[in-house]
Amino acid sequence: MFISLTIASSCSDPSNIGLDLDPNNNQIGVFFTEIPLSASMVLLDSFNTTNQGSFVVGGETSAFFGKTEGIGFSRLAINVTAPLPRQEAILDSVKFNFQVESATGTNFSTPKSLKVHLLTEGIQDTSYYSFDRLEFDPVSIAENSFNFSARKDTLVSTKVKDEFAAFLFQEMKKGDAFKDIFSFRRLIQGIAITGNPEQEASISLRVGNTTGISVFYHYQGDTVPTVYPISTAQSRHFNYVKNDRQGTPTEIITQSGKAYDTGEKVGSKSGVGLVLKIDTSPIDAFLDSITNVTFNDISFEIGPLESASADNLPPTFMVMNFTNETNRVLTRFDGEPLSIQADGQAQQGVDPNGNIVPAVLAPALLAYFSESKVYNQRITSYINSVYRSNLQRNDWILYPNSPGTAGDDFKKSFKEFVVNKNNIKLKIYYSKIRAL
Repeated sequence: MFISLTIASSCSDPSNIGLDLDPNNNQIGVFFTEIPLSASMVLLDSFNTTNQGSFVVGGETSAFFGKTEGIGFSRLAINVTAPLPRQEAILDSVKFNFQVESATGTNFSTPKSLKVHLLTEGIQDTSYYSFDRLEFDPVSIAENSFNFSARKDTLVSTKVKDEFAAFLFQEMKKGDAFKDIFSFRRLIQGIAITGNPEQEASISLRVGNTTGISVFYHYQGDTVPTVYPISTAQSRHFNYVKNDRQGTPTEIITQSGKAYDTGEKVGSKSGVGLVLKIDTSPIDAFLDSITNVTFNDISFEIGPLESASADNLPPTFMVMNFTNETNRVLTRFDGEPLSIQADGQAQQGVDPNGNIVPAVLAPALLAYFSESKVYNQRITSYINSVYRSNLQRNDWILYPNSPGTAGDDFKKSFKEFVVNKNNIKLKIYYSKIRAL
């Protein structure tokens, strides 16, 4: 009864929402309603960070999510056909390059630190999760601080420490450890890249040809040095994430796959596995209260968000995946995740046996608008399908990602947002035929 009264009281006459209709000539009544949707928080299970294409290092502290720290682990790769330096070669320098994809946090006028360490145990051919980490030498082979105030996506380099540079170049001259990748891994098992969480910044680094070691050397009489690359390209890698939520509203979240009520505020934290679950049951109450209507426009809106800034933006997009009492993303018969499809696209399809199933080809993306600090997306076609085509109404897991991009965006940063539950709603414009 309370839900029905809320919906009924929120309906507006067209004259009150800026629509100019002549009641004497127009037989179409246009109505507007807002439906509040409640939300809880879920910690996703099995957060696999193996080979996502990026490291997230450093970290930050927030009043809602607590302290977060990330460390990237990777093997290194060599080109066994590339020429190695001869005995008379002269070393110029050894640098470590970081391909920065993004940086989030605060106070970017202050340089942020990056360090490279050698692993003391090897990376195995297995899956690694966000809670996995390996031992590494606490003394770095390269470190420096970089200013990201001008650009958050850039290539930065620092000089490798002299002792390691000399050791590496000597081994290259010997050649035994560089004849194949297995010999090389016995020499260098891999690296760990760290930041400084106390500096309140998390740095996303791309794994590939542009992140790794460059050895510069020349021979007597050369005018241009030769470069030998040792990169993270095509190398097994993963990300360790530590999130201490003690003393925050999210400290009650201890089990994966369970929905938690965190009070008047909810939020999502990339890299950690914390997502929003939207309770869509009020949609049923609304649909049961109307007959013979046409939906003109329906949008799902979250915001304005709290504490979003130019240096600490939330995820750009979120997919509205279907879920149920399991609090996991539901999948179709072929393993594809189920979600609301883009407006104007079919919401249902047919499986190989001719059965009607939810469509999966064009997920609708809940998009963030920085000026208003609001997430918004039209879902008119979806609600129409629930209303007219008997598409099962499910609750939603809001998963930060952009389908079609390399890797999983949700595992490639520590982006976050917090929002008051009162700022989660559906906005609905609909029409119905008036009785003559």
